[in-house]
Order: sequence, then structure tokens, then C-alpha cells
Amino acid sequence: MRGLRTYYVLLGQSRKAREWFSRSTTSWTGLTMLLVSAVVAVSLFATLHTITPALSFPQILLQGRFGSDNDQSYAKLPVLFSWPSSSVYVTFDSDSVNATLSAVTPTVSFSGYNRFSFKVDQLEQDIETQDLNSTVITWKATGLGSGPHTLTITKLNEAMYGEATLDALEIGASGRWLAPLLPTTLQSGRRIQIIGDSFASGFANTGGSSSCNNTACTPYTCMPELSSQDATVSWGPLTAANFDADYQLIAWSGSGQVTYFIPESNAAADPEYAAVPEWIQEAQYPLISDLFTQQVAGDNTSSISNYSSWVPQVVVMAGGANDFVLPALSLQDWSAPYLNFLQTVSDEYDSPEIILLTYPLESMWDGSLTPNQTTYYLQYMSSLYAQTQMQGMSNVNLLQLNGVAFPINGWCAGHPNVAAHENIANQLTDYIHAVLPDWAEQVYSSMDQ
Repeated sequence: MRGLRTYYVLLGQSRKAREWFSRSTTSWTGLTMLLVSAVVAVSLFATLHTITPALSFPQILLQGRFGSDNDQSYAKLPVLFSWPSSSVYVTFDSDSVNATLSAVTPTVSFSGYNRFSFKVDQLEQDIETQDLNSTVITWKATGLGSGPHTLTITKLNEAMYGEATLDALEIGASGRWLAPLLPTTLQSGRRIQIIGDSFASGFANTGGSSSCNNTACTPYTCMPELSSQDATVSWGPLTAANFDADYQLIAWSGSGQVTYFIPESNAAADPEYAAVPEWIQEAQYPLISDLFTQQVAGDNTSSISNYSSWVPQVVVMAGGANDFVLPALSLQDWSAPYLNFLQTVSDEYDSPEIILLTYPLESMWDGSLTPNQTTYYLQYMSSLYAQTQMQGMSNVNLLQLNGVAFPINGWCAGHPNVAAHENIANQLTDYIHAVLPDWAEQVYSSMDQ
């Protein structure tokens, strides 16, 4: 009778169905149809009831760009963590859960440092790290009580520090894996992609003056210690959270939009660094346009074959500042490849709204550029936007961030702290509400994505 009861409820949801039910019950023919339909409903209910049983393996939901083309699909172990602020979600019914992650062997692109956040039911449990002496994370949570529970594992650092694989997930012997519960950010269908350099990746944003020691070293350079970066509180993810939007953070510290460069500090410390082959420069400081095409951040031989697997409606482009560390190219030589990249993004994602985000003068002076370099940067970005409009790229927008009351104290390695990232996120959020109000409010179905 449970199936028949379900059938009554289904009928009650349609005015025409209710009218049919009233007419049909006045005749034997109608009663016969009702009984037959009830039997079908019982069978259908039994079938539906068996569609979502406990699973024999974890069904992993991905958020961010990962080492496969199925960015929004369920994944199986192992899962390669590459890009910053990327997360996996698994749902289970058990009192305990274990996770094992191992660092990817370092290459010329990255070292073996990683930092992960572990949350159960959105409550942070632990932050675990990997370094050159401890390459495996074995994490466990117990005493969780009956489920369902959702475990979220998030990579806090960018790939320049390191990459890692999620090798194993385990629950108690009597536990059950369940179909993943969608987090809020994956329910609206809104998607935003952030493309940029260290100011976007959150490089040194949690360092301050206490943990800004250059202790994370590669054969070519030393970076601020691992605890100095938390990409989840960089301005891109913060903005995405303001809109309950899914996001990808495609960012790499030191990357340029048009030119490669060797940091002056490295060249000064080791003059031989200036003779490093170009392929190593490209691996360590890739072009942002190249990063866009890479499935795996630290592997410049990987490439995305199917951009339609994850299509954002909004793309925030925040690269270009590093191009001016070296003597500036002519405006034409600099803007032409940038315009080509903007057109590529527009073509691959079917004309999304693109926001050219330009950092304020104050952040440049306190950060990576001199006053003269900052002047070139600001003027070239403004000219770039003008050229997009002259070429009819009506989907390109410009946000020049306001430097008034911009937090510039307590920075590590000349990079914005969390307060500055929050300031940028607030300005970007206000801008999107004003310029793209439909996107800010619309809920997209799977067909719209």
C-alpha cells in the first residue's frame, strides 16, 4: 500500500490528474484503471527505491579543475590535486573516515609541499601538510556518530609549491558510501572562473610577518613557508562564495600574460640562473594563456580536450602585471597576444561575460612593481579594454579596483594579505551585482551549463 499511497500523492500534484481521478472512480472502468495503475506504481516505487543503495566504493564529487576532462562528474580514486582551492566531496554513513594522500614527485615545475584542509559536514577538523621529509598524509576522523556525513578535502596551496594524489578513502566496517550530497556552491548552477597570477592564487596571503620566512625551497628558488598561503581565502573563491557559485582558480605565481621572466632576486643570488634554459623558465613561470589550456597545473604537456565539460558564465581575467617586471614591450606587441587569448576564452566558453580586473596603483607599488612599471601596467590594461570594445567584444568588461583604504600593511613578500583579498572580493562582488545582475540572481539548470 506504500506504493499506492505514493500514487495518490502524485495524482494530487496535478489538477487534470485530480479531475481524472474523480471521474474514473465513478465507474468500474475507472476503478480498474486505478487498480492497474496502483500496481504499476508499486512496481515503480520498488524500482526507485533500489536506485540509490549504499555504494561499494566512494563516489567522489569534484569542485575545481582536476586531472581529467570530467571536471563536474563523479571521479574514482586516485584523484590528482593540482590547482589551488580545488576540493573533493564524498558522502558516507559511518562513525569514522580515513584519507591517504601522497605528494607527487617534484619536477622543475614544483616542489613537494602541500597543505590540505579536512572538513566533515562543513566543520573544519584539521589542516595537514606535506614536505620533502614527510610526503604522505594519513588522516582520520572518529566519533562522528550516525550519518550521512560529507567529507570535504581542499588543496590550500598552488601547484608551484606541489601537487598530490588522493590515494585512498576508508570508512568503518559497518559503514556505507552514499551518493554525494551537493554542496550549496554546486546547486545554483552559477559558475565563475578566475585566471591570474600570484595576486589571484593567494600567494603569501596568510604569511604576515610571522610566517614569511623563505623556507620552502626548490633547486631554483625559496618561497615563503607553506603555511603562508591559503587559496580558499583569496579574492576569487571569496567572490564565488558570495554568489554560491562553483568556481575554478587557474593561477600560478610568477606567470605572465605575454612574457616569461626570471625573478631578479634569483638572478642576483645566483648569476648562473640567467642561463637556465627557456623550457625550464616556461615550466616554472608559465604564460597564463598556456595555463588556461592545461588540465594539470604542473604539467605543461597536458591539455584540455573538452572545454564543454565545465563552462563558466563569468570569467575574471586578472593577469598581466608580471609582464612589466621586465622592460615593457610596445603596446602593440603586448596587447595583440592578450587580445588573442581573450578571443580564445570567448570562443571556448561560448561568449561568457569576461571581466578584466586591474589592481589598484597602491597594491602594485607595495607589491611587485615600481611606480614606473605600475604606470605602464595601468595604461596598457586600460588600452587593452578599449581595443576589445573597438573590436566589438561586447562581452568584455573592465573593473579598475579602487585603492582608497586598500589594506597594504602586514603583507608577506609584497603580496596582498587576507584583508586585501577581502577588499578585492567585496569590490568585485559589488561590480558583478551592478553590471551582471541577471547572473547574480539566476539559477541555472544542468541544460544551461
